[in-house]
Amino acid sequence: MPAHASTAPSRRAFLTGRVARPEPEFRPPWTDEARVQAHCTSCNACAEACPEEIIEFDGRGRPRIRFRGGECTFCAACAEACPEPVFDLEQTAPWPVTVDIGSSCLLSAGITCQLCTDICDPRALRMDLSVRPAGAIQVDANACTGCGACLATCPNNAIAIRDPRQQRSPG
Repeated sequence: MPAHASTAPSRRAFLTGRVARPEPEFRPPWTDEARVQAHCTSCNACAEACPEEIIEFDGRGRPRIRFRGGECTFCAACAEACPEPVFDLEQTAPWPVTVDIGSSCLLSAGITCQLCTDICDPRALRMDLSVRPAGAIQVDANACTGCGACLATCPNNAIAIRDPRQQRSPG
């Protein structure tokens, strides 16, 4: 069996469009994919400096954010520790990342929950009680910093990070 056979989609999966797509990589704040590709030397300084321990390295040795119970506090320790021009602290916002609430939110099943709104410091997540039966969480994209604090609190994994720079074009 060829080495690549285990990663190749089955014919049925390919024809039905159920081919697993890799998850997008979320680069640290104050940088983007182009800057990381052009300047990162995989020195690990950014990950070692991160007090929240949410920076890890992908298979190619480039930094990515993994919100596994932590959140980004935008302390800029990663950017300050990096010896290369990977980060740009002159940007007006650290990144354009926000969150989306998916259909698996407990509220859509009529189960009251608003843990994400309780943890959201910028108050970007708000309960809308006009939606029946139990309400719905509304995201204020202008207030959302993309810090990731809400991800770990969601008991149903209904919250996803969205980076408009990585949106796939239809078709």
